[in-house]
This record gives sequence, C-alpha cells and structure tokens, in this order.
Amino acid sequence: MSPIHSLPVELLTAIFQLGVDSDPIPDDQIRGQPTFELLISHVCRYWRQVALHTPHLWTTIHFRTRAHMARADAYLARNGKLPIDIYVDTCSEDDYQLRKDLLFRREFLPVFDILLPHIDRWRELHLIVADLECKSYARKVLSTCGTAPALTTLQLWHVQNWGNSERLYNHIGPPPVVVFGGALPSLKHIILQGVNLPWSRSPFLRNLSTIEFALHSDNVRMPFELWRDMLNNSPNLLRLSLLFAGPRAAPSGTSAVPDGIEWWGAEPPPPDAVLAPGTRLPPSTDPVQLLQLRDLLLNNLECDYLLALFRTLHAPNVRSLHLGLDFEDQEFTPFMAYLAAPPRHRGVKLSPPASPLANGGASAGTAAARDRAAADPGVHDGVGPKLPMLERLSVSALRCSVDSWRALLAASRRVKRLEVDFSQVSEGAFDVLL
Repeated sequence: MSPIHSLPVELLTAIFQLGVDSDPIPDDQIRGQPTFELLISHVCRYWRQVALHTPHLWTTIHFRTRAHMARADAYLARNGKLPIDIYVDTCSEDDYQLRKDLLFRREFLPVFDILLPHIDRWRELHLIVADLECKSYARKVLSTCGTAPALTTLQLWHVQNWGNSERLYNHIGPPPVVVFGGALPSLKHIILQGVNLPWSRSPFLRNLSTIEFALHSDNVRMPFELWRDMLNNSPNLLRLSLLFAGPRAAPSGTSAVPDGIEWWGAEPPPPDAVLAPGTRLPPSTDPVQLLQLRDLLLNNLECDYLLALFRTLHAPNVRSLHLGLDFEDQEFTPFMAYLAAPPRHRGVKLSPPASPLANGGASAGTAAARDRAAADPGVHDGVGPKLPMLERLSVSALRCSVDSWRALLAASRRVKRLEVDFSQVSEGAFDVLL
C-alpha cells in the first residue's frame, strides 16, 4: 500500500481543506484551469471517496460556461448545508460570438433558478455582467429575491467599454433598484463597479469592513450626507478603494443642504475672515473618524476632489496607500503637499446638519464627532503628515512637482515598501531616491 493511503481519513480531510482554502478564488484563477477539489477527486478511488464526503471542498460555486450549470447541481448536493460562495461571470456579445459555450442572456435566469432555493446559505455573491440585457436580468433577480441573511460579501460588476468618462457620464439607464429587499444583516464587504444602488433605500450600507466603488459618474454617486453616514456607521472599516467613484462632487440642487463634496470639503476660511451675512460655511473641520482604516486605494480622481475628500476624513492609522492618479493629465502637486503637511485649522467648529438614517435616528458616529469637537476645538487637527502611520506606498500613475514628491517621501518616515512605476510619474521623481 502506498504511504499516502495509510493516512487517517481525518488527516487527509484536513489536508484537502487546507488545499482548497489556498486555491485562488475564481476571479483570480487562470480560465480553464481545473480547481483543486476537482483535481484531488480524480486522483484515485480512495481520494475521491474522501473528497466527496468533505462538504467544505464544494462550497465555492463558479459559473462561466454552460457546463458549470450541471456542475453546480453536483456541488450543491455535496456541500451539505454549509454557506456557499457564488461567482457568476457572464460574457459580452462579442465574446459570445466567439465562444457559444459561455454564459450569456439565455443562461442567466436558469443559473439563478439553481441558486435561489439556497439563498439562505449565500455567503458571497460575485456577479459580473458585460451586456445591458444581462444587467436587466440581474436587476430583476436581485430586486425580487428577498433577503440573503448570511451574505457577507456583495460584488456587482458591470463591465463595458465606455471609451471615455464622458460616455460613461452621459449613459442613461433605468433607475437603480432595491436589492435583497434592502436587508443584508450580515454584510461586511461591498464592491460595486459600474453599478450604483438607490443609496437612500440601502440601509445595509453600515458596519462595513470593505468598501470598493468604481466607475460611477457624478450624477449617480452617493450624496455626501449618506456617504458620511455610511462611514460613520462603519467604525471598523479596514479597506476603502475608489476608482472614478466616491461621494457626489457637485451639488445636485435637489436638497436644502448641498449634497456635493465640493461644498462639504471646501477649504475653510481663516478664523479672522469677515463673512457676508447668511454665509453657509462648509463643515470640513468635523471629519469622519476612520480610526481602523488600513488600506486606501485612489484611482482616476481629480485633484480638487481628492483635497475635498481628505478634508472630510481623519484616517491616521492607514498603513497602505495606492495612487493611480492618471486623470486627463491633471497635476496633483496640491494634493501631494496636503498629504505631506495638511494645514491646521483652528477656530469655530461647525457641525453639519444631522441626516436621517434608514431607521430614522441620528448617526451615533456623527454625534460622537460633534461631542469631541465641542470638547476640544482642535481635536481633529493633525500634526505632521496626513497619514503618519503609512508603511507601504504604491504609485502606478502620478503627475506632481518634484518638490511635493520629495516632501511626501520625507514626511512618510515609516514607509518600508515603495512601489512606483516611474514611467508613469513626473520626470525627476526617481532622482529623489538617489
């Protein structure tokens, strides 16, 4: 007997579980490569029997081709009643013309016919659509399926080649729908790319650990007060990633209080400034406290927008910062200077108007921030760099003056790892390191 066959079933099962846990998630796997659980279940009869009786191996269900639909039935039969992670990857019309075995319009609803009876066990849902008709099917499914009580991760991607930001901005689609009946009590991680929600009717946007928003034109972005509530009510937020997305920039003109970050995050006037009667000052000196935030990723955002955004945030414990600021040849020297040494503003502290939450109550985080501001007018003022605990800085694109780049590096004394694509940054940036 081979030594491997002498291993106790319990030990072999534990090895299998470690193997499947280390396997890349479907989003990161090489397409067409067999998954770990399929490989080990085809080694020999003994391994197959052990694998088939190990429910943990069959909890990740990936749909990309028609054959995966039959495979999903087998996985669901093998994983008992364990929570399941679902990846649905549909293709574009061009890809479908090249490969008829891919999931497209005709297969979309049957895929969810397989999954919906198990919605109480959904732990993660990763849904990618690359076709407007498939997106309409997704709207239908997610707006009628009811709650998913165990769902911790929701990732919705609409992948389409818009060509440029103007085409994205001018695309007019149907208004967003309420998903999962507005109830996702276990949600911790939300990733939205090219997909927006009815923000005021999505009360599950709280208690989050991960927020990743991408490709949201300004007219569909979250009003600033709702953005602020989401952050204030996510005190354990660890990761924030924005790619041409974030809170609304320009006021919509539909609310009594300006709802764009251009007002909320505007540069406050000096303490001795003489203001005209009735002037409404921005509450930029009462920032959201993101004390647990560790990873911050910023891509394709304007310089003025970033300055306004950072004036409304206090995240002193960020360890990792990524900058991919290739936005229409803009220059980001003011933002780099702000990160290196943000100005200190003391004097009158203005509290923003309370914005109602879904449950009708005021934000506890906002109230606490007001109390701290009242106790110490300078409580939010920083000394030194904006991100004093930064340990890792990666830059894929950046245009700024050499002096501001040098100032940021000099201020970031804790940085242990620096990754820069110097072909995409300003000339002379590399020489600063010499």
